[in-house]
Parts: sequence; C-alpha cells; structure tokens
Amino acid sequence: MQTPPSTKKWSEIKGLAAVTMDLGKKMGSIEDFYLDIQTHTVPGFEVKTGLIGHRSMLIDAVKGIGDDALTFTNEDALIKESDEPVLKGSFKGRDLLGYRVLSEGGTVVGTVGNILLAVNLPQSIQVIGYELTGGLRERFGKRYPTFTIQQIARYGQDVLVVPDAVAVELMK
Repeated sequence: MQTPPSTKKWSEIKGLAAVTMDLGKKMGSIEDFYLDIQTHTVPGFEVKTGLIGHRSMLIDAVKGIGDDALTFTNEDALIKESDEPVLKGSFKGRDLLGYRVLSEGGTVVGTVGNILLAVNLPQSIQVIGYELTGGLRERFGKRYPTFTIQQIARYGQDVLVVPDAVAVELMK
C-alpha cells in the first residue's frame, strides 16, 4: 500500500511540538492519540506538557499537522482526560503498537509497528491502515507490509485478526 501525501505515519506525528495559534506558544509535545475502534476516527491527542505532566486535546481544536508541529486553537483546548467521556472510553494508539496480527486460521502474521493516519482534514483524522514491523530485508528497503482497516476482521483484546487471504498476502 503506497502512502498518499495526505497520510502520515504515527511515528511522524509522535513527538511533534504542540503549538497554540493564538499565542504561538509551544505547550508540549504530542505523546499519543485516542482511537475510536468502531469508526476508526481519532477523537483527540494526548500532549506531554512537562516532565511528568499530560493533558488531552479534542480533535476539533486541531488546526493543522505539519512536519514540525501540530497547531491548535489555544491553551484552553488542553483538558484533563477524565473531563471528557469520549476520550476516557477510547483506545490509545500506543496500545495498538506491538499488537500481534493473527490470521483467522491461527497463524501469527507479524506485529503492528506503525499506524497510518489520514490527516487531510485536521478535525477529521482517521486510522486507515497498519504497518507491520519487518525483518532485515524490510528495514534496508524501508518497505514494510501494510494492510488497511477494511482488511481487519476484528480487534481483539490482545491481537488484530485478519482473514486468512490477507494473512497470506502479508507474509509474501
């Protein structure tokens, strides 16, 4: 799966500066994202605000995601996760990294190494696929097997399950 220009890998977003548009002030760095696994949408981000401090931000506050920063409306957009029910009930992106990908027939295909996000509309970010970690050959070629969300049979508690036909393609 080719990565379109409006797509970013999670590894390209994690660690970006979180900058307010009203003051032009860096408030922290992007630490994680929340995921609604039913709709594959991102309802918000977790921002590391200090050595051990974290705040959350709802997606509607995001103005843009560039190569160097994620910009958002203002400092008031940073909230406690516990204050927003939609965030409390969501998966965190980091929970999916390292998940095993399992075929319906019971064969481990690989491990999720990265997450592909459609970012063309900053207030409507969606997970569109997953990238597996690779062996030496993949690392040298910088080409990792990927699959789309449409190819997922189900999200399990510990694994992502894909149909056997998808597993065969991923293992080629």
